[in-house]
Amino acid sequence: MKGVTMRIFALGLFLFTALAGCAPPLPIADYVADARSPNAKITTQPLRFDVITVRSFLARNRQERSGARCHIFTSDQRLSAAFQTPAQVRVPQFTGKPAPIQGYCRLPGTDLSARFTVEAINQSAPKGEGVRLTLARGGPRIGATISLRDRSRDRYAYPAALRVTLAP
Repeated sequence: MKGVTMRIFALGLFLFTALAGCAPPLPIADYVADARSPNAKITTQPLRFDVITVRSFLARNRQERSGARCHIFTSDQRLSAAFQTPAQVRVPQFTGKPAPIQGYCRLPGTDLSARFTVEAINQSAPKGEGVRLTLARGGPRIGATISLRDRSRDRYAYPAALRVTLAP
């Protein structure tokens, strides 16, 4: 009888753990943090805004936790925002390659925190650009593909979602 009870307990624990891993994401409040820095001395208007969904998770069990206080900024002072997770942050996009976003989050009342960097991804780069080395029977051959595109018109975007892993 004791063995049956242990099996039922083990099965229940396994199912609970499996279902906890499938928990839906925490809801985001109807608040979008605007990351335009009020201290920036920028006169140009943004071309557009990217929205980044920021969520915080515990490192030990990968469980989502709300209420982590985060701050993001760029070295050129074009962007700065403070918010609590989960949140959506509106990030302005200007011409040229955007600076990487530096950030940190801390869960109040704990020693859990995280530092992170978010890089913008160039969505305009052609796939065939660069240098190529080919080895064949006749020996190595070097080929190059040259692009004549205007790199100042490249379109960059930040990732749509950011998972911040909090650890001691």
